[in-house]
Amino acid sequence: MTRTLIKNATIVSMDPHIGDIDGGDILIGGEKILEVGRDIDAGGADVIDARDHIVIPGLVNAHIHTWELPLRGIGANWVSSRDYHGNMHQNLATRYTARDVYCANLLGALNQIHHGATTIMDWCHILRDSEMADAAIEGLDESGIRAVFARGTVKPPLREGVTPYYKIPFPRGEIHRLRTGRLASDDGLVTLAMAILGPDWGEYEVAAHDIRLAREYGLLSSAHTYGRKGKRKVEDGMPRLAREGLLGPDHNIAHGNCFDEDELKIVLDAGCTITSTCFTEMLNYERPAMLGRMLKFGATPSLGSDCDPYFNGSMLWVTRHAFHHQRELDNRSLHAAGQWPASTQHSTHTRDTLYWATMGGAKALRLDRRIGSLTPDKQADLAMIDLTGMNVFLAMPGGDPAHAVVMYAEAADVDNVMVAGRFVKRGGKLTFPAERLARARDELMKARLRMMREGGYAYQPAPHGPQPERFVL
Repeated sequence: MTRTLIKNATIVSMDPHIGDIDGGDILIGGEKILEVGRDIDAGGADVIDARDHIVIPGLVNAHIHTWELPLRGIGANWVSSRDYHGNMHQNLATRYTARDVYCANLLGALNQIHHGATTIMDWCHILRDSEMADAAIEGLDESGIRAVFARGTVKPPLREGVTPYYKIPFPRGEIHRLRTGRLASDDGLVTLAMAILGPDWGEYEVAAHDIRLAREYGLLSSAHTYGRKGKRKVEDGMPRLAREGLLGPDHNIAHGNCFDEDELKIVLDAGCTITSTCFTEMLNYERPAMLGRMLKFGATPSLGSDCDPYFNGSMLWVTRHAFHHQRELDNRSLHAAGQWPASTQHSTHTRDTLYWATMGGAKALRLDRRIGSLTPDKQADLAMIDLTGMNVFLAMPGGDPAHAVVMYAEAADVDNVMVAGRFVKRGGKLTFPAERLARARDELMKARLRMMREGGYAYQPAPHGPQPERFVL
């Protein structure tokens, strides 16, 4: 068994029994963490000197549509989820081939690793058939990331004489094929979940069927649930599901911004988890992200990046934004209650949001016994932040290492990333073969150009000289 000893690090373990350790060591054997402490004696181990590094658990991106990577840069000025669905699901998503999905998932997962994420929930709702599903899994598998592959279904344009997607139950045969085949085990790096419509996007019978199917196969189900009254397919869908015993810790809710207090209490009392994607929610929703409201009920938020067409999918950015967003809400509510200036104990801390991005995500994906903290016997999923670069320089020593990571670190400062005891980024560079990476990037760029043209976008020549052209609709 290969053993690696990380020595002299500033360790932010996210384990309350271990805490932070200044000048600490982590001993890794095979896929697992063997020991965390000081002055660990591990003769024969490969030693990594981490005296100028903060080591954190790998970040967990609990909600990302990895397939959207090739359509970056086109969505910043969309003003509603209607614009998103019109441009993506009703148009550009229909242009994808299985090969496009493979390349997008491969490069999308590598980009997550580059930014310090070791685990993602790939909420893959572009899949028309088994070939596309297999291609998506292949891309994740080749990247080396830990992924919960949430097998979803498409939302094609509505056509007369064709059954609309919101009336179609999840295909049992496809779940059976994956669960008894390639993704039969829950112990691999890539495991299976179901990305379902839920009662906001599908009819009630469809939502109930899909949750029962997930439970039959022992799978986590996840649904986009905005809770926006008057826009739901089923107005009382979540309370009905709860009454019938169909909600539980095996159901994850993405967003949920517009739940009223009674609805929020119902889903949290049932044990459901909620993942906030603050960036997209601030662009498109009229209510704040589901962070502080969950905390009031004693629940733990998780975080995700969601949609690459809007912005960089970095979990470092997401975690930082979650802190800023919730701190602003804290300040407003405390001021309204006459408790201003705010006191430290009543405000969100950077360490809170780092917890949401590590253990929070692990809990949402039902992986908290395996990942989310630097704890002996857990998988060795971690990121090492270099403190010598200009971004993080002078944030330590003497500062809070969690604060240094959340508020200062960028991808350039993520020096090493390890998944299941194997380096997937080393010395600031991905360990994925450079030639293969270059070929995949070229292939995906060609796919982007093809899909954009097919979708009615065209290049507009730059007005002056040999400047880059840009797409316009």
